[in-house]
Amino acid sequence: MDKIKSMQPDGRIYADSSSIGRTGIGRGLVSATCANLYRRATFHSEIDSQVVLGERVAILDKTNDFYHIRSEDGYTGWINRHQVVETNNDNEQPFTMVTAILSELYEQPDPSSPAKGLVVAGNYLLMVEKHKEWVQVGLPDGDMAWVSASALEAMPRLSRNELIAYARRMMGTPYIWGGKTPLGLDCSGFTQLVHKVFNISLRRDARMQYEDARPVSYDPLQGEPGDLMFFAEQGQRITHVGFCLGEGRILHARGKVHINSLCKGEADFDPVLLNDFVAVRTFMKEEK
Repeated sequence: MDKIKSMQPDGRIYADSSSIGRTGIGRGLVSATCANLYRRATFHSEIDSQVVLGERVAILDKTNDFYHIRSEDGYTGWINRHQVVETNNDNEQPFTMVTAILSELYEQPDPSSPAKGLVVAGNYLLMVEKHKEWVQVGLPDGDMAWVSASALEAMPRLSRNELIAYARRMMGTPYIWGGKTPLGLDCSGFTQLVHKVFNISLRRDARMQYEDARPVSYDPLQGEPGDLMFFAEQGQRITHVGFCLGEGRILHARGKVHINSLCKGEADFDPVLLNDFVAVRTFMKEEK
């Protein structure tokens, strides 16, 4: 076996813990594949967003069975205490991002061994040891598991085609309000996740992404694949976002991840999208 303590493949290492700040009463690591962020400290509350396995969070407050936390993308909310592990280690080892859409964890480097859970794109694992096509990984709660090395493969160099090819792999994923993993996505969670695996950090909401992205066009036919198309219901604040595929087509999470057209006469034309369209913007760099 080849030891690969704290391996750091290009483009896959999680930022250090300073990214979530040091304010609050402590820090923690999310220990569930994904965990809901609730508006209030109860499972009966509204869900605003999610946090994911291995994500470093700031703990702001505690009450009963819930912790009030701030996530890596700046969202605050309440998480059940059983889904986060407190840590005060200032020298935390870097975690590596999962890039495969969905992978299983096993007790041994053998798919016939007992399963230990699931990991999805955007999760973080500590790479410990490699054995052939398997990697032993550390989990936030201190447990160990094995996962296929393909789950942690470095992403190809960013290009418009690669970005869209990866986004298409999530076709059919169900829409879930607040969702930001391949187990369920909302519109801005979808665009955030796809950019994330290519090391581009986006803020959480469609409105925030609109504010931060570079303007491209107010014509839905002018966008290129990999740009983002933004929409506003009744001409008010930005409420929806999706990936431009070019020629007025969009890949987005509404009901499920699927494709629509903003061009009349197309079989998948959506008149509501055309009516609500605001602009094309992008996080892709200008080609020289």
